[in-house]
Amino acid sequence: MKKSTCLSFSLFAIFALIAISPSAFAEHGEGGMSATVTNSPGSSTPGCENTDNCFIPSTVVITAGGTVTWENTDNAAHTTTSGSPSDGPDDVWDSSLMMVNGSYSVTLDDEGTYPYFCMVHPWMQGTVIVEAEAAHGDVEEMGHSDVEEMGHGDDHTAKGIEDLSDQFIASVTSGVIHHIGANSDDDTLLVHLFGADDDGELKITLNKDIITPFDDGSYFVLINNEEVEFEQMGRTLHIEYDAGTEKIEIVGSHVVPEFGTIAMIILAVAIVSIIAITAKTKISLIPRL
Repeated sequence: MKKSTCLSFSLFAIFALIAISPSAFAEHGEGGMSATVTNSPGSSTPGCENTDNCFIPSTVVITAGGTVTWENTDNAAHTTTSGSPSDGPDDVWDSSLMMVNGSYSVTLDDEGTYPYFCMVHPWMQGTVIVEAEAAHGDVEEMGHSDVEEMGHGDDHTAKGIEDLSDQFIASVTSGVIHHIGANSDDDTLLVHLFGADDDGELKITLNKDIITPFDDGSYFVLINNEEVEFEQMGRTLHIEYDAGTEKIEIVGSHVVPEFGTIAMIILAVAIVSIIAITAKTKISLIPRL
């Protein structure tokens, strides 16, 4: 490889990392007072349900009193109707027919999980999760001693494991999600809970950039090192757990390691390459006056 080519590649690596680092895992965000959903282009034709991508994003999280807005950016008319194709509308909201470039908004005051679908194209399904405003602050409000009493402590910090909680849309009906970590050695996503005093359910929409399903699109789940049954719709999993559960393991075909570490390694290699090439070829990266 020519030296100029090596230099160009190294510079490209740096600029690529700068460009993608902030958004590499930005598919899912934390809940807020508002969210916007668009129709996937071509969703009026069956197929988008295979990737759970008929509505973009297919699952949103808002806090109680927040507003969800649907924007019809497709080339066909759609509805957003609370309920499911199998059970029909449940009368929480119904947009009626949204024409192309039309929009519809609804404000939801009550906590809960709200499935919805398009009455014209029933394979199009999505979910709105409404959480209490304090839900995201529960972990911060509890002291480290409280966490340690639950058997977790700050082990994940000591081991250098990044908390990926903000990269997934996840909610539980009992306890609090303390930490979500990725273990690339055994291709496992680890969801740590504490305070699960009652039986509950974890609902989590997996980020395809972090965990990849098996060839048939499925995952498998372990609780207390035992495989359990669960419901899967696209990349969204519904996992029931018993009181006292502290860890839920989701296994896929591949789990990426912590992104920041990879980025820093590639960036360091690129910088070292540039320095080495510059030293040997007398190439200056700073224009001479």
